[in-house]
Parts: sequence; structure tokens; C-alpha cells
Amino acid sequence: MHRAHRIGFALVIMAALALPALAQDDEIPIGEWQSQYEIGVNMLQSSYSNNWNGGEKGSLVWAGNFDARLEKQYNEHLNWRNTLKLAYGQTHEQDRDDSGALYWKKPDKTDDIVDLDSLLRWQKKSGWDPYVGFGFRSMFDDRSDMEGRSIFMNPMSFKPSAGISRKFINTDERKLLTRLGVAYIYNSRSFFTDPAPDVTTQREGSSEMAAELITEYMTNALGDNLVWESKLTFIMPFLYTGKSVFQDDMNPADWGLPDDVAEYTTTLDVDWENTFTAKVTSLISVKLFVRWVFDKYDNTVSPVMENDILVNEADVVQAVRKAGQFKQTLALGVSYKF
Repeated sequence: MHRAHRIGFALVIMAALALPALAQDDEIPIGEWQSQYEIGVNMLQSSYSNNWNGGEKGSLVWAGNFDARLEKQYNEHLNWRNTLKLAYGQTHEQDRDDSGALYWKKPDKTDDIVDLDSLLRWQKKSGWDPYVGFGFRSMFDDRSDMEGRSIFMNPMSFKPSAGISRKFINTDERKLLTRLGVAYIYNSRSFFTDPAPDVTTQREGSSEMAAELITEYMTNALGDNLVWESKLTFIMPFLYTGKSVFQDDMNPADWGLPDDVAEYTTTLDVDWENTFTAKVTSLISVKLFVRWVFDKYDNTVSPVMENDILVNEADVVQAVRKAGQFKQTLALGVSYKF
């Protein structure tokens, strides 16, 4: 771990812990599940006949999402909150063959999220609440293969964690929750063992131990018609099972990898998600999703050496990302809360 990363992570932790408590917890009915669900669909479609003058091509863009929140106050001390985010979307586009006739190409994926977060807090009078948590992240359809093949529910990351948390703000208009702890992360990922069109896969697992700092913020305005939800996650791995493969079992330069790629696996990871939702009517809303990720090496990709050969070379090379990654989606569609 580089010294700069250690110092930066320590400064973030100290800043979070130094914040004063701005509000006490609102009363949540004891013994009752508090639930909220939202389902939404966004769609844009166009189509043209073969003899349309102008050269336009038809397209169909759609995305669906489901968000759920379940929370229960078992007694004056024990609170259990669960959130689930599911999203999937595709873009279907027309193209012209050699004869000029239009046909529909294979769809491209535009959105794909499976994210489960469960948090059990033991609330103390001091406001510093011990917690245990569990997280699961995956994708419905992994299309990272350069030859166009896909794998269902890949990769999968399981993350039990424990630490201390604090709710700095908890009102109807604003909520701010920060947690600091230690997490064990188990990654399971499949990769293709042979060139296309073969679809044989091999699944490998890897583990990491890491410090985590997660801050969640929500604010609404205009009578819940404008909502901003933000989640900032810092993960600092200090142990990773795949690191020894880079250090002891291979020469990274032989495979076009940076000489210090092993150090990439234990650098600070940052994931900042922001969702802005504006209601047009009770059913129609505009949603802007912005995500910035800095993950110098994707630890779900564990290097696999067999007979001095890097079996999953393409996946490992693709897992090196020295720069931050940015994603933005803007959608107008129908959503329903219940």
C-alpha cells in the first residue's frame, strides 16, 4: 500500500469521525416493518421502412429498475435495514446489409445492477452504533468479453462486515449515515477458457480483507418532488489472495502488465453513486444517475496461472484501470412507488 493512499484514507476517516451529530434518530415504530418499493420503466423507440429517404435507422432503448427498502426497529436498540437495487436495460439498433435492407442488430446492454445491502445496528445513547452488515453485488449479464459472449450473474461479490456507525442527520428532509469498519470480501468470477464461439467457462474465487468507510446521504425538496441520494464508498484492501500470483508466480511484463501491478490490488478503491429524481407527475419522473469509480485493479479478476501460462490473460489485462471510470444515464419514464 502506497504511503499516499494510507495518508489519504486516514484523513478521510478522521474527517468523518470529527463531524458532530446534527440530529437524533427520528422515532421508528417498534416491531413494525417499514417498507418502500419502486418499480420503473423507461423507453424510447423509432422505426423506419427500407425505402425511407434520409438514411435514419430505427432503435429501441429501454431500461427497467426495481428499488426496495425494508427496515425494522426490533426494540429501542436494535435496527435492521435492507436495501435492494435491480436495474437492466438494452439498446436495440437497426443497420443496413449489403443490399441496403434494414435489419436489427444484436442488442447492446446499457444498464445492469444487482446490489443488496443489509445493515444491523445496535443503537447506543452515545450515537456511536456498532454494526454488522452484508453486501452482495453482481450483474445479470456480464458482457465484458471482447468477443461478444455473455455470462449470467457474473461476477459475484459477497461482503460481510462489522464496525461502528453514526447517524449524523435523520429527519424527514435529510438523512446522513456514516459507517467505518472491516470487511471480508469473497469474489467469484467466471471466464471463458477458449476462443469464441466456444462458451466453456471456468469459475475462480478470491478473497480480500479491507477497511471500509461508507457515507450515505439523502435529501428531498419541493414536497418530495426532487430527491438526491448519494453513496460514497472507500475500500482499502490490505490482504488479497491474488496478489501473491502477481508477485511470485509470474513476470507481469511478459503479459503486457505493469511491473507493479501487484500493488494495484491493495490500493484505495472509491465508488461514488448519485441519483437525482424529479417527479413530473405522480407516475412520470426524470432520473439522472451519475457514478464515478476509481478501482486501479478489479479484484474480482483473480489471475490464474497454469503451466506458466496466464489462462485468463484477456480478463486480467482488462482489469487494470489506472484512471477513474465515469457513468451517466438520464431517463424519462414511468415509475410507481408502493
